[in-house]
Amino acid sequence: MEKLSIKPSASGLVRIDGGDMLGAVLRRSRALDREGRAEEACRMRFDAVRRLDDMLGEEPLALDWADAATRSALELIYASAADHFAVGDAEMAAALWERLLELDDEDHTEAVVMLAFCYAELEDYDCFDDALFDISPKSPEYSLLCLWCEFRRSGGVDTDALRALRTRHRAWYDEFTADEHPADENYMAECRSERPSPLTEARELWFATAPLWERHPDFIAALRRA
Repeated sequence: MEKLSIKPSASGLVRIDGGDMLGAVLRRSRALDREGRAEEACRMRFDAVRRLDDMLGEEPLALDWADAATRSALELIYASAADHFAVGDAEMAAALWERLLELDDEDHTEAVVMLAFCYAELEDYDCFDDALFDISPKSPEYSLLCLWCEFRRSGGVDTDALRALRTRHRAWYDEFTADEHPADENYMAECRSERPSPLTEARELWFATAPLWERHPDFIAALRRA
């Protein structure tokens, strides 16, 4: 790998010099995923993230999302966190998403949503409440997170959050209680569009969180019964 370094950008933030190498890692690892070589892809991403973290050190930094190479580095951190989330390592996933938010406090990747899902799984409710504060109460993610957290706390259903999901965010309620979640051609085309439909956005969140429901199927069953 090429040498990585940090330099100030014109915006006053910090950019990663050599970050395009990290973009190449991101693209190559995605190609490996498509070839069915997921374990190799995950290892490639995590190795690159560790090298990036070693270079950045412990000093607080604000990375420049507008710089394409630096953006690739931030996306790589997100992807590695998702890898750990997928295999049930919620602690490492949370640590990586926390690091991402330290480097990108405007949260361009919306990592705080996935971080909140992790905190509830880890039963870290103080951190969950802090994360939830940064999520719009009018969003479907907020309602789903309230439902998930209450289920983790008590095994019950937050009736107010359920009502909000059913009435204000019906596409998300329907998706999370559906028996099937097809990634068909229409869905893939919508994902690539600038303005995807609510159904597509709901399905994207389902796929992002699906490993969680594989570990905790009783939550989805509770939504269906309620």
